[in-house]
Amino acid sequence: MKALLLKDFYTLIKQIKIYIVMIIVFACIPGNSIAAIAMVYAAMLPITALAYDERSKWDSLALMMPYSDRSIVLSKYILGYIAVAAAFLISIVAQIAITLIKNTAFEPEGIVSLILIACIATVVQAVNLPSMFKFGVEKGRLAFFVLVGIITGVGMVIGDRLAGFLSTSYINIITAMLVTVIFTLAINLISIALSTRIYKKRV
Repeated sequence: MKALLLKDFYTLIKQIKIYIVMIIVFACIPGNSIAAIAMVYAAMLPITALAYDERSKWDSLALMMPYSDRSIVLSKYILGYIAVAAAFLISIVAQIAITLIKNTAFEPEGIVSLILIACIATVVQAVNLPSMFKFGVEKGRLAFFVLVGIITGVGMVIGDRLAGFLSTSYINIITAMLVTVIFTLAINLISIALSTRIYKKRV
């Protein structure tokens, strides 16, 4: 698994340095709306890695290596989780730094909002990866970008409002967050199982 992640990392770092810089910049800009864009962009990295795999005929090479189908599929999901987590942490650090510079109070609701946005980003990944494994990146790319556009647009509209709602709502925030995380985990587990089944049939 570690070797598969390193393969994707070395491939991506050489090809899309600007792309990674964009994620970092978006994550550092104040506001949950921009952070939402950063996390959704981060969730796109596994798709880019899949595209490079297809161009280099990696699937044919992988058949000769001691990697299980599940490990190959799971490595793409983990790559996305790491990227989203990195964008999430950068966003939190940036928000804390901004509050210190401006000498303003730090709002914990902002972290809850960022957690929910991170969950949305991983759900986007979970919804799209099975179609990428099934149809390939080129055919599945259109559906992916349509969904990303919708999610990004919704994130920009409700990202900052979400933090305000959480700060004034009587809903138990912890309960709402736990439900969201559990739902996200369930969707991802189902997606991983589906992608593994699709990949076994494809190769």
